[in-house]
Amino acid sequence: MEKPPWGPEGVFWSPTVSNEVRAMRRHIITSIFLALFCGQMAWGQQAPPPKPRGQNTTAIKVSPDRGKRIRIVAGTERTLVNLTDDVSGCLELFDPTTSQRITRVPLRIKVIDRVSKDDKRYLVLLAWAQSNCNVQGRCGAATDHTLIWLKLDSGLKLEEKQSAVIVDCRMDIDVIDSQYDKQDELIIKLVRGRLAIEYGNTIDDDVRTLSQLVYDRKYPEQGFVITTKEKKSKQGQ
Repeated sequence: MEKPPWGPEGVFWSPTVSNEVRAMRRHIITSIFLALFCGQMAWGQQAPPPKPRGQNTTAIKVSPDRGKRIRIVAGTERTLVNLTDDVSGCLELFDPTTSQRITRVPLRIKVIDRVSKDDKRYLVLLAWAQSNCNVQGRCGAATDHTLIWLKLDSGLKLEEKQSAVIVDCRMDIDVIDSQYDKQDELIIKLVRGRLAIEYGNTIDDDVRTLSQLVYDRKYPEQGFVITTKEKKSKQGQ
């Protein structure tokens, strides 16, 4: 085989050397391509960045179950929490003037706040039920309201709970705060991440016991901080 015209002067040309050079170039190009391809595959298969410790972003859903039990669900985790000893009010109603003696109604519940912190989950709930089982009796048309704080582990196992009855018609307990009292229905919500509400036992419009409940979502582990004090009626002053 003759030396190609572009070959340098004085250099011996061999077709075997030319083939070896071509093969080496193909090998280098193939190696670079494979390296780039494998690198992209490895990058695409990398695990997502780990979540910050203690911050579980799975949304918690709460719904009523039988009686005064509630169902809590977060992803594949679920649990039942019994609030029979915590929620004020009645769910089995009867009317002595009708033939149907008992009517079962579900517990009504609203999530006020949900927080995840340090591998724990915290819930603040508002539950309400009929004040009197006898709808024709005293407070038969009224409803009792209870605030509930729950502490759950990462698997939704209940660790602690706290409750405060803020409205109880038959016990003369009612919300005293004017911002809530102006509403046709009781609307409880956080303001700038805090819940602060006053309630107490009232007789003849005179406050006998005054309680203040404070909850701060920055420190959900503290639960409800409740302070209660006695206050003399106007007649006793």
